[in-house]
Parts: sequence; structure tokens; C-alpha cells
Amino acid sequence: MQAKIVPVTQLKPKILSVISRAQKLGQEYVVTKNGHPAAVIMGFEEWESWRETIEILSDENAMKRIRRALKYFDHGGRGKPLEEVFGEKY
Repeated sequence: MQAKIVPVTQLKPKILSVISRAQKLGQEYVVTKNGHPAAVIMGFEEWESWRETIEILSDENAMKRIRRALKYFDHGGRGKPLEEVFGEKY
């Protein structure tokens, strides 16, 4: 879903419906002030997901482990069955 661009002056009277659409439908809004992007409105869960992704991408050690794992699987490596990892049947 593409972000909608909304001037702050148009946003004020309908802020509750905008928040509701962001939360329930995943709609994102770019709020402009004087014709320039000033803020973004998105649902909290989506924002939280973005934050977690940025945190992982910013962690050099985590990214090294991810790249190493991807390379392992790209070259035919195989994982372990869930039962072996967790010790119970799923």
C-alpha cells in the first residue's frame, strides 16, 4: 500500500480516522508542512517492526551470522528438524 500524502492543515480535522486507518488497515501517511514532508503516521505494530529490523541491520555480529547462515544454506547446507532442536513432536 502506497503512503498517502496529507498536508497538516487537512490532517487536523480527521486525525482520529487517519490513526484508525493506519492501525487497522496498515495505511501510511506522509504529513507535509508548507509543502515539505515533515512526519509519518503509521500503525504502532508496523513502526515496531521497522525498529526491530533497523536494530538487527545495525548489529554487525548479527548480520555476520545471518550472512554466514545464508551462505551455508545457499551451498546445500541443511537445518535440523524441529523435533531435534526442541525435543518434542510438532
